[in-house]
Amino acid sequence: MAKFSPKRRVLAALLGGKVDRVPATCIGACGGSVSVEIQEAVGIYWPEAFRDPEKMANLAIASQKITGLENVNIGHEFSILPEALGCEIKWYDRHDLKPAMISHSFEKPEDLKMPTDLLDRGRIPAIMEAIHLLRKEVGDLLPITSFVFGPYSLAGELAEPKRFIMWSIRKPEDAKKFVDFATEVVIEYAKAQYRAGSDVVSLGEPLGTPDKAGPQAFRELIKPALEKIAKSLDGIRVMHLCGDVEPFIPEMVDIGFDAISVKQSVDIARIKPILGDIKILGNIESRGALTQGTPNEVRTIARKALEAGVDLLEPGCGIEPLMPINNIKVLAEEVRNFKLKR
Repeated sequence: MAKFSPKRRVLAALLGGKVDRVPATCIGACGGSVSVEIQEAVGIYWPEAFRDPEKMANLAIASQKITGLENVNIGHEFSILPEALGCEIKWYDRHDLKPAMISHSFEKPEDLKMPTDLLDRGRIPAIMEAIHLLRKEVGDLLPITSFVFGPYSLAGELAEPKRFIMWSIRKPEDAKKFVDFATEVVIEYAKAQYRAGSDVVSLGEPLGTPDKAGPQAFRELIKPALEKIAKSLDGIRVMHLCGDVEPFIPEMVDIGFDAISVKQSVDIARIKPILGDIKILGNIESRGALTQGTPNEVRTIARKALEAGVDLLEPGCGIEPLMPINNIKVLAEEVRNFKLKR
């Protein structure tokens, strides 16, 4: 088989093409791809790297070089879209904390209005510039992957999560207006990422999962929004739903994403026949062995995921800030040692 570049291998794995081996990546989960140790190794730190596109891009490249994972990852951070839409953000002068929302922009559906200058707001221009810089630096050797906040989770942050969840139960028509608004914002932001040079856009829904929002809200509010997003995007699309999603996998088959990212609690061998052509990313628990365990413990879990048939080996919820570099490197090592079954 012809020699594969990381980009060719990753994109082929996501789209169902032939590969020489399983890639090790950090694409689908919500947590991003930078730890404190990686920041310390290169002297580029949060929170500056959340604002400065050059530092953002250089930190993403450094993470890839240090860990050996096969993509460069940008923008995995929940507060970007809420900030652009008027939410107040709290910044931490620490290297292990991402910015967080402390106020919410909208009290009622009538307050919702799509900004004509959305892509010029907040840190969105910095994200786009960082993607441009990454494309210039890595060319076609490495895939560039980026992130959008899911529509249900975004709607919850705009309205305030507890209030929004109550609306989902008691005022579903108001909740739907917020989700519809958030869906349009997500689509515009994701399309801009592709134009800037991203090869893959990953959508993360930490709040909008069937086990958290409830099966009815998932079917009536969340799934239609995800279907519209998938249909509207022309590039490769990855979906990550936090939580225990295995019982709901049959409902995710027809949403339209190319791949689904899952946590360690999901049995890959069991869901693989259900998903069919949809590829599976994961499923090494980020806050388990990858952060708290030893390299040998990570190696055992990685082998189990590979033997179960994972298509791309990944931290289930991204790289945690306190995750040791040596544990992350195990993922890149194990895919090279694993013999792909043909």
